[in-house]
Amino acid sequence: MDNLDLANQLCKEPHTIAISDDCAAPRRTEGKAVYDEQFVHWRERLNTASSLVSIRDVKVSSPNFKAKNPRNYDYSRYVLPVSEREIKEQDWLARGTNPDELPSPAESTGSSVSSSSTLASSDVSISQVHTAADDDTAFKQEAATLSEDQGLLVKVLEEFRIIRSFKNDPGLPNGELKLLDGDASDQLESRLSVDDQDTPDSWIPRSADLRRLTGKHPLNAEPDLLCLFQAGIITPTKIHFVRNHAAVPQLRWETHTVSIYSDPPELLSKPRAWTLDELTSGDFSVIEIPVTIGCDGNRRREVNMVKRTAGFNWTASGVSTAIWRGVPLRDVLLACGLRETPVEENWYVNFEGADEPSSGRYATSIPLPHAMNPRNDVMLAFGMNGRVLHPDHGYPLRLVIPGFVGGRQIKWLKKIWITKQPNQSYYHLWDNKVIPSFIDSKSHPLAKAFFSDESTACWEQILQSIICKPAHEERVEISDPSALDGTYTVQGFAFNGGGDRIERVELSLDGGKTWRWCFRRFLRSPLRHGTKYWAWIFWSCDVKLRELVNAFEVVVRAQDNKKMYQPEHITWCGPLYSHAWNSNSWYRVRPNIITEPEEYPRIVRFQHPVAPLDEEGGWMISPEGSNSTNGSNEDTPPLPEFSLAEIAKHNKTDDAWIILDNKVYDITSVLSWHPGGPRSVLMYAGKASVEPTIEYKNIHDNFAHSKRDECLIGLLTEEGIQAIAEDSARAARELQQLKNVREDLALQPDVFTAAKLVKRKDVSAPQVMIRLLSHRLYTFELPRTADGRAGVLGLPVGQHVQISLHFRDQAVLRSYTPVRPVLPDEEDGTFDLLVKTYLPLEGSLPSPGGTVSNYLDCMDESEEIDIRGPSGGIIYLGHGEFEIFGQRRHFDKINLVAGGSGLTPHWQLIHTILSDASDETRVSLLDSNKTQEDIWMYEELQKYAEDHPTRFRVWHVLTNPPEGWKYSRGRLGKALMEQHFYPFGQGVGAFLCGPEGLLEQVALPALRDMGFEESSSVFSF
Repeated sequence: MDNLDLANQLCKEPHTIAISDDCAAPRRTEGKAVYDEQFVHWRERLNTASSLVSIRDVKVSSPNFKAKNPRNYDYSRYVLPVSEREIKEQDWLARGTNPDELPSPAESTGSSVSSSSTLASSDVSISQVHTAADDDTAFKQEAATLSEDQGLLVKVLEEFRIIRSFKNDPGLPNGELKLLDGDASDQLESRLSVDDQDTPDSWIPRSADLRRLTGKHPLNAEPDLLCLFQAGIITPTKIHFVRNHAAVPQLRWETHTVSIYSDPPELLSKPRAWTLDELTSGDFSVIEIPVTIGCDGNRRREVNMVKRTAGFNWTASGVSTAIWRGVPLRDVLLACGLRETPVEENWYVNFEGADEPSSGRYATSIPLPHAMNPRNDVMLAFGMNGRVLHPDHGYPLRLVIPGFVGGRQIKWLKKIWITKQPNQSYYHLWDNKVIPSFIDSKSHPLAKAFFSDESTACWEQILQSIICKPAHEERVEISDPSALDGTYTVQGFAFNGGGDRIERVELSLDGGKTWRWCFRRFLRSPLRHGTKYWAWIFWSCDVKLRELVNAFEVVVRAQDNKKMYQPEHITWCGPLYSHAWNSNSWYRVRPNIITEPEEYPRIVRFQHPVAPLDEEGGWMISPEGSNSTNGSNEDTPPLPEFSLAEIAKHNKTDDAWIILDNKVYDITSVLSWHPGGPRSVLMYAGKASVEPTIEYKNIHDNFAHSKRDECLIGLLTEEGIQAIAEDSARAARELQQLKNVREDLALQPDVFTAAKLVKRKDVSAPQVMIRLLSHRLYTFELPRTADGRAGVLGLPVGQHVQISLHFRDQAVLRSYTPVRPVLPDEEDGTFDLLVKTYLPLEGSLPSPGGTVSNYLDCMDESEEIDIRGPSGGIIYLGHGEFEIFGQRRHFDKINLVAGGSGLTPHWQLIHTILSDASDETRVSLLDSNKTQEDIWMYEELQKYAEDHPTRFRVWHVLTNPPEGWKYSRGRLGKALMEQHFYPFGQGVGAFLCGPEGLLEQVALPALRDMGFEESSSVFSF
């Protein structure tokens, strides 16, 4: 009886391999219509449970357009439009047929002090930057020889001359959108954050320089203020601030459309849907202009220090400037047959994105005349800083309304429609509003009236100026009294709404009694339509260090072309959803001497109003009791204490506990109504993490405090508090040490790096394919270094690579041990994974097969996976020396138990030891499989045993051996282990890797009986 007959007999019914010839070399089709037809095919089968749907079905039917059209994509990854759960939990699938895949192993700022008074030089290389002193070296030399007043006059006149010389920027695109070459690494992050892998945004590369304000998901982040300024007047895409309300939609250039229509229908005569190719093919003129976009809540943390609001803790860096490329919205609406608006009517243009926030689609509207005025440059943008949009910034299509607040500029644009009334969606009515201060909640009797009226909506940006240098917590050393006569260049940026120019920026060192002129630095071509300035300016002001140190505050303010200044103080306008609640007050930085004032050297420390995120610092102090309540008083009985071990048990949807500020809350009842959805809370349930505390403090108001207090059940034990703090510090230190060691290697411990498939080889014997599985050897290419050298894996012997594949809801992660390179001299810029693929199976015991292995088996060459590492707690250092979970151990003799694909970490160990003639460690391997064809590296193992009989011996055991088999028949057991292993004793260790049943039920009990002990002489990879 052959293997297939045996399988059929065991299952009582013939099985069918659910695989077509297309799967080995997956079929790829182009075009939206074909893609939609294929998508519906497997999606309908999945929804109706009419037949088995496997990963292979979805992968083959979901084209990877990025490989075909690289200009349409950035570093974002391909996403399979299904979740692993949907595949694994098809209702009619038989239980207990999980594939046998290898389980995952355990897993200063410089100062700006100068010696003389000069204009701040440009630190930006982008050609669009223009300063008042860029062109004229002679002017600089002349100004340096004049008196202070004369020098100021010369500089001011030169600044005026430069501004008068501005010509209109025609907005012509600078060539085609670029590929991922040239300055791509400067503009874009290429690696994936570990933090995103359990979210639907696992596929989006995000810079570690972005500070996350609301925990892991959705992303709301800003760069460090000094980093933002030093990056230049055009913000690199990777540090542009991000405001997301939900998961980023997984959209494709080739299949995405934007529908344009009207309600009522007669407002447009030719409604239609547009593809990206149709919008960008040349039928419409394309403009490319720099535009500053700021979050409505910029500087909100300052307001929260006055009185707590419902908004995130944005500092002053929730604003950025990019070069946006798009087609004028006006032209597209006219192409759709927009009728002329009657004089007596008000029409609106509405926009809706493809994202799905918890309160419905994110949508808004603006008055139609604003969109139709060509001087307003309202565009459907598809390019950002010379490339396609980044996913966090609206890929593949977004709305850009120069001069407007960020909340009106819809990303992932899906629908545009004309109406006679303003938008009625939740976010248009209840978000981005400034309401009277007496309305303290949405339940106030007058709340709906004010929120519903367009007069309370935020439209244009507000006048703003910010100090970036001196930076927060910057320290300046004054070596001796003469140093006080030196000059410090105070620097920052300023912006405004509506295209109005910043006419003046002024600095005060005496509380606003007197003001100093700050010199403005513009883009090279900042002017549009004769009067419009859509981008921010940089400014600078030279002051004597003595004056700076002696000042109580360094204050900046700006003036617009209406001669209006920023207000002196924060004005409270209402607690809900305002654009920072008039938080465009003077920006103040305070210096203080932190050494003895009469001693030298002196250290001067500068503090901004607030520190970023939840960090302590900043000169503003929150009123006591305004941020939170503790839900208890002296009459309240003491709360019980819970250990981390107890809390860890409560991590399910029907039983969820979280830790906030070292208090324990049962938030099970909250999951059903939480505004951010259950996922945003459940990801922290049962975990010893400070992240939920950070997220909670940043986004919740007094209503949330009251609900939180209802859920309070106890306190974290002192041991738990100390354990969290100590473990967090230890982990941070160890991670940084590991990153330092691996700085030049492709494999990194805290980010995922893309690796490209360059070759696939079928290493299965014909009999193996009959048995419903296959063996494949995949070769992946590592990314090259910045100077073009081949990437180096640098994987320590005994450790693993974690790979990430991106599904609709989150990444699917698995750990594999490469079979090459093992030794340093085998590094060639590639690595090999040997993978066993369990194919889909239909019949009485159907199975969709292995998730990751089937995905890999359907990949085309040039497609990518993501890798991270090293992972695992075992490292072989050579000559019998191991580091095992942080402890050094030595073994002269090693016993190895391998089952199936669990051979790969053992192969690393064997190959390393036997490749070094001076390594006298002895190795005995017991390899358990079903058939001879299942044995990996069989010939290599045999050759090693023949060449090194005293150092290495191998014994195989098969449940279904061939005729003439010279090794054991049956199953692994204690008798075989006693016969072939080195007996327990000093310097003898055992290492295991294979299926859980083999290890837990067979190998470990036998080794215990033989005298071995777990964690001291027995270890699992």
